[in-house]
Amino acid sequence: MSLVAVAVPAGSAPIPTAAASPASVAVCNHNDPITTAEHSKRLSQPTSAKDSRPLGQALGEGVAAAVRSIEPLDATGRPKSGLPYGLSAGIIGVLGTQETGYKVVLDDSVVDEKRYQAAVQQNVPAAGRPMLTVERSCRPARSVAAAWKAVGGRAWSADAPKTTFTADLDPASENVVVEYDGATTSPAGAEALDNLDGVEAIPTGVARMSRFNDTPKGGHWGGARITSALKNCTAGFSVVRKSTNTRASVTAGHCGGPGTIWRSGSNYYGTTSVRSNYPDYDQALITGSAYGAKIWTDGPGDSADTRTVKGGDDPAVGASVCQSGSFSTSLCGITVRSLSAKYCDSDGCTTYVIRATRNNQIAIIGGDSGGPVYSRPTATSATIRGLAFAGSGCNASRCTTLYAERYNSIAGHLGVRALTG
Repeated sequence: MSLVAVAVPAGSAPIPTAAASPASVAVCNHNDPITTAEHSKRLSQPTSAKDSRPLGQALGEGVAAAVRSIEPLDATGRPKSGLPYGLSAGIIGVLGTQETGYKVVLDDSVVDEKRYQAAVQQNVPAAGRPMLTVERSCRPARSVAAAWKAVGGRAWSADAPKTTFTADLDPASENVVVEYDGATTSPAGAEALDNLDGVEAIPTGVARMSRFNDTPKGGHWGGARITSALKNCTAGFSVVRKSTNTRASVTAGHCGGPGTIWRSGSNYYGTTSVRSNYPDYDQALITGSAYGAKIWTDGPGDSADTRTVKGGDDPAVGASVCQSGSFSTSLCGITVRSLSAKYCDSDGCTTYVIRATRNNQIAIIGGDSGGPVYSRPTATSATIRGLAFAGSGCNASRCTTLYAERYNSIAGHLGVRALTG
């Protein structure tokens, strides 16, 4: 199989074809894409006269759409296979950012070439295709899928269901990377994790993350600190319920079940009215007060103290986003690494979530749970990308990796759309 015509720029090395069996390669190490000065400049420019998005953004969003289009998804945008995005169709993953271009790692014995090429042609702008390459995987997709299922089955030891951990497929190494909490993992459990084929186990701090006096005048805003009798959390963003056309807000599901009463400072913020299928979906609906189309974004990361929400959609892998938690305030320069990650603890697993990092800097703090993850299309507006709920690489509740529910998952599961202004 050859995908060179669509994905590999002229003059670059062809994809390996029959030199060696993928299973014969013991260690995988796919490098991030390397861009030329010419391509780097083009990626920062508008896509076309009709599309003002930077080409890098349009390329990233196009690649994400292409990968999603080649396998069946459910109503919340999750693959019906139960595997990471694209894996059931032979795509191991995507490397790169909006600044460097993208590389798709794939098992060319599984990928349907015609379907892949059609997806790229339909979703990826022509100007960006020279910055999209492919590279053959060194492991069969079925082997990677087996590792993913072994981790998700939580049966590597007798006490595995008690372990708090995150899991994601790293396309660079083709390993399922598991970050686990040493306090909830027995020595036998840690050893068993280490012995799983195709799994890289890393001990670290892992936790669900559980503005100060947000007023209902003009409608409550997302990013506000909300407090119940038991927890401090963060409001996500205001929504419109599709079934009733009424306004509400969202937050993380683990913050509290139906009936939980929330206040922001001295002001009543609302009551949790819907939380279903938790922890598979760590999201909840708050109703009972007035809600407006803005989010708080004050803090060190953002230049604006507030932003008006103009819409919502899932981010692309490699996209740069911000999160606005009521304890960290705004933090930006957070790079989306995956949309297929999972977070598991004694409650169960939350799946198909955003994993994002901030160059080893703090990305989320305890109490930020429920806060909006967003991008900045203009100086005053926001596009909602998700809702933060957990972190890993944690020390004293300050974590370097952020986990967030995707916007399309929230919209589909709760039956809402972002309230816009």
